[in-house]
Amino acid sequence: MSLLDQLSSQISSLAPITISVPTTPIFQVSRFIHHVTTTPIHPVYFPYLRFGVIHAARVTTVWAGMRKGKKRGGRLQDLFGYLVLAWGGSTVTSLILNQPPSWLISPTPWIIYPLVYTFLVPTGLSAYIVDTCPTVLFGIIGGLVDGMTRGTTITSLGTLLSTSSVGSSAISSGGNINLWTYGLLSLLAISSGGLIVGTLGLNEDEWKLGTPGLLKGGLINTLDAWSASLVGLLWLALTNQHSSLKGVNQFIQLSLPHELKVSSTDEKELGAGLDVPHARAICVMVLGSLLATKAIILSLRGTTTKRANRIDKKTELFILDEKDEGKTKVVKTPVKVGSSKPTPRKSPRAKSK
Repeated sequence: MSLLDQLSSQISSLAPITISVPTTPIFQVSRFIHHVTTTPIHPVYFPYLRFGVIHAARVTTVWAGMRKGKKRGGRLQDLFGYLVLAWGGSTVTSLILNQPPSWLISPTPWIIYPLVYTFLVPTGLSAYIVDTCPTVLFGIIGGLVDGMTRGTTITSLGTLLSTSSVGSSAISSGGNINLWTYGLLSLLAISSGGLIVGTLGLNEDEWKLGTPGLLKGGLINTLDAWSASLVGLLWLALTNQHSSLKGVNQFIQLSLPHELKVSSTDEKELGAGLDVPHARAICVMVLGSLLATKAIILSLRGTTTKRANRIDKKTELFILDEKDEGKTKVVKTPVKVGSSKPTPRKSPRAKSK
């Protein structure tokens, strides 16, 4: 019996969890994810999935925020940076798993992302949203959208691993997925685009090597990375894809209703895993909550910093006024040189004959 199993059984016996989690939000999020990942914008005129359009539109607002207050470079240069930010994560994970990226084998990304970019960035709509929308509201909505897109990506990495010749080595004969591999792939799938843009300075007028914000440290600055790995491990626990997480699965299922469990298994059996759509919805909700919390904290920090700067400026002006009171001002009047009256002109003398 593993340590996690023992800990789970002891906690269950000492403090049994009887609070049930409301299932309505989970079902609604699950249906929404299924809708955006299976329904096109229009079946005839624009037969492309809404998930890709939502992600492309969200990246335009992130790119507008990164380019805010900077000189406008060439349009192709700007488009290239936007595409790197949007496709960086999927490209890195595909190359690691020895698979071609989607933009290399399908024209669909080349239709969706440049078209959405053309509609939102050159027209200034994304920059207008970033400038006019309240910071807290924009951060919360953006965090929830990122939670949906990133959570769906993280929960799809298992399929990529199973179909890859390189990634299949991370899956044991018993079906257990390597925890380190899945956590690291989740991190790279979410953070690689921002890392590449920050390292190469693609959001600047002149590209140059720099330090991305993720590597500057801090719990909040690195939340995008460690939350992706955390949600990746949560996905493995909810779907019971690793035996060492069985205790965590049992502990979570103590507060979950039976409607969320796999219907083909015995309802009395713990650790059987949840239905994939419902487990994906839980991961999306957890990741969206973490990203929204980050936005709120950063907004509060910005407000506190602005207030502190205002107080410092007022204190500085007060000190300058006190210093000026002790000084005597000497007013010098301009001195006029010479007479103010015009000098009369002398008439020429007559020459003697």
